Formats: sequence, structure tokens, C-alpha cells
Amino acid sequence: MSVERTKAIERSVDSLQQIYAVVISLAIAQAIQSLLKGSINGADLSFDYLASGLPAFTAFSVTVVPFWHGMNRHLDRCYLAKTTPVAHGALLLDFVTFFLEASLLFAAGWSLRSGIYTFVCLGLLLATDMAWAFVSHQIHFRGKKSHAHRWSTINLVAMAAAFLAVELPFNSEPLVLMVIAVLRSIVDYWLCWEFYFPIVGVQHASSSPGA
Repeated sequence: MSVERTKAIERSVDSLQQIYAVVISLAIAQAIQSLLKGSINGADLSFDYLASGLPAFTAFSVTVVPFWHGMNRHLDRCYLAKTTPVAHGALLLDFVTFFLEASLLFAAGWSLRSGIYTFVCLGLLLATDMAWAFVSHQIHFRGKKSHAHRWSTINLVAMAAAFLAVELPFNSEPLVLMVIAVLRSIVDYWLCWEFYFPIVGVQHASSSPGA
């Protein structure tokens, strides 16, 4: 790619990362505010009240970290470190998808005290990311293994587990869904560790920037 085109892509990626950072920051601030704000009847905060919001807050927290980390690594890997031409419209697709995902994270933080709605937002987030990951894999890594393919599989399994959890006859859905969210993020980092934390100077066939 020409120097001018490379610089243009770098500026576009940087702009997308900054916009995503702003919305993610707002989502985190909203989640903390929702957790700490007083009860509906104006009673002072109590341990029991805070504890009641911890399952949703924990699920939100363990989800926002890999999504933020993964978005930045994806953009660096697929646009800044890539040596082959980038497909037309790929960055626009990422922009639209990541902004939608950041908005869903904000909605999850905003609805922290609204029963199970935080988990509904997180489920929509996983579904959106799964669909995007499938398309992104075809754009950037067709015929190879990739982080996008792994994300799609991980999200599908997590969504299936969450669906089964809410259908079971017990009243501890938030706790079970929190555990599923925690396990999803653990598996995410475990299976994609080399993508999240690449070794400088070492290239891996499953995520070659020239793919």
C-alpha cells in the first residue's frame, strides 16, 4: 500500500478507536452509577442492596474488558499490521458494528438495576458480535483459522448455555448468567491468548497479518 493510503487507514483506525473508547467509558461510568445509586424509595445504600446488583455488574465488567481489548487488537491486526490490501468497506463495517456493540454495553450498564435486562443486552451483544465475527473472518481470514472464528464459536456456546439457564426451573438466573459471562471471558482469553498478547517478532499462521 502507498504511504498516503497507509496514513489514511491509520487515521481512520485511530478515529474509530477514540470513538469506541468514549462510548465504552460512558458505559463503564453508567454501570458504576447504576450499581451505587440509591434504591427506588430513596433508602440509603446498604450491603444487601449493593450485593443485589453485583451479578449484573460482574457480568458487565468481565464482558467489557475482552470486548474493549479485542476490538483494539482486531483493528491493529487487520489494518495496521496487514501487508495486503484491505477490502473496501471492511473498516466501515467494523465502525458500525463496534459502535452498536458499545451502545449495547452502555444499555447494559444503564439497565443494571432493571432485573434481567442487563443480561438481555449482553446477549444481544454476543449475538451481534457472533454475526460480525463470521463476516469479518470471511473478509480478513478466509480459509484460515482466526480470532474472529473463535469469537463466533465462543459466543454461540455462551448464548446456548445462557438460554438453557433461563429455561431451568429455579430463581437464581442472575447468578448463573454471571458465572456463564465469567467463564465466557476466561475461555476467550484462554483460546485467543496469543492474539490478545502477541509475542513481538513471532508470526502465527492462524492470524497472519497478510491473510
